[in-house]
Amino acid sequence: MSAQFDLASPPEKFWHCSVKVTGAVDHSVVNDLSFSELNRTIVGPWNEGKPFAVSGTVIRSSASVSEITIAHTPNPQQSYAERHNASMRASGIADMATNRKMLPLRQGTDLTYELLFAGVSTEPQAPDAAMVEQICKRLPHAARVLALRSRRGKAPFEITDEYDVQDLLHATLRAYLKYSVQEDPLPKVAGAKASRIDVSIEELGILIEVKYVRGPEDQKRIFEEYSQDLVLYAEWAHLKTLIYLIYNSDDLRDPEAFEKLTATQEIGGKRFNVRVVLA
Repeated sequence: MSAQFDLASPPEKFWHCSVKVTGAVDHSVVNDLSFSELNRTIVGPWNEGKPFAVSGTVIRSSASVSEITIAHTPNPQQSYAERHNASMRASGIADMATNRKMLPLRQGTDLTYELLFAGVSTEPQAPDAAMVEQICKRLPHAARVLALRSRRGKAPFEITDEYDVQDLLHATLRAYLKYSVQEDPLPKVAGAKASRIDVSIEELGILIEVKYVRGPEDQKRIFEEYSQDLVLYAEWAHLKTLIYLIYNSDDLRDPEAFEKLTATQEIGGKRFNVRVVLA
């Protein structure tokens, strides 16, 4: 998994990158780059805020990107395409839909965060922002109290998915804050139907994204979603702090690996804090 990949001495081959620009239908994909090529043509320009190109698509700035993935594989793209084709033939399937260029990105080691979003040490928080983070950390304690209502003959409030977490968080924040606590502001800001955020506090510049863990296999999913979420939420004009609340984190394979995601980020000229809360 990407959290264990050592970039102190990265392998020179084979590196792959896919980019989807906001409004585009398809991904632009480049395969089999050397690490030197990847660093010179994509990673370096991204971190310096300069334009770059992927397979003929020019990316003017990180703000125009809706999805980006960088992955490493031990073998070239063709080997994954041949393996896939052989599997399809053995199953009697004529697969014309799968983009063979995307196969290494799905099967390789995802290093998007390490290369593009590692950031720097986090900046100090304002008192109200620190209180919001503390509420997120203590949320499971409130959930346990509400789950025991059945002994008084009351229906318990059970946390079974991220929507239950959002409802409890929203209600708890309203008890503490004099500010407006809203849900899902990004469709109006970013103009994209799929742009969603769970809780926003505009006066404090805080967005809270909730991830609910169902089992150890969610480790990879949350790592992959994190990099894409950063690009999306950086579009919010008021953003100062993004809180990444990972609920039921004890069920992850390696929850401590997420602690390194707490950092100060700068994307598209916007600088903001990212705070990861394991709850």
